[in-house]
Amino acid sequence: MEEIVIRPAKAEEWDEAMELAFRVFLKFEAKDYGREGTEAFAAFVTDSVLKKAFESGHYKVYVAVLNEKLIGIIGLRSGNHISLLFVDGEYHYKGIGRRLLDTVVEYLKSDTSFSKITVNAAPYAEKFYYKYGFVKCGEVARKDGILYIPMEKVL
Repeated sequence: MEEIVIRPAKAEEWDEAMELAFRVFLKFEAKDYGREGTEAFAAFVTDSVLKKAFESGHYKVYVAVLNEKLIGIIGLRSGNHISLLFVDGEYHYKGIGRRLLDTVVEYLKSDTSFSKITVNAAPYAEKFYYKYGFVKCGEVARKDGILYIPMEKVL
């Protein structure tokens, strides 16, 4: 297998990265959210304000790339909050999600203003986050049809 590279997303990769996130969401998570949640997620990944935040450097996005193909994405908003972590289904259970997560953890450790990383984990991803040291820090919640578990990890 070719080498998978984890690196910051390029501006011209934004649409492809958001399409990957939405495609993986539809395949693995949408059934847990229904129409309202799916529409809310679609609005999030097509939000022009989010794209502008990315372009200005206020929304960090890292990608996993194999042979010039995007196969994973992780987004970091508000400095230390994971807002997107998706890996193409063909590449699940190959350590790509972990590598993306490790990349943002290392990035945050280099900035002493952060002592933890947070995520509103989808039920589908809850076990993944527990496996990598996250703990539940609030009750299961639903907003705009999106069900999530607030979690955090001390850096």
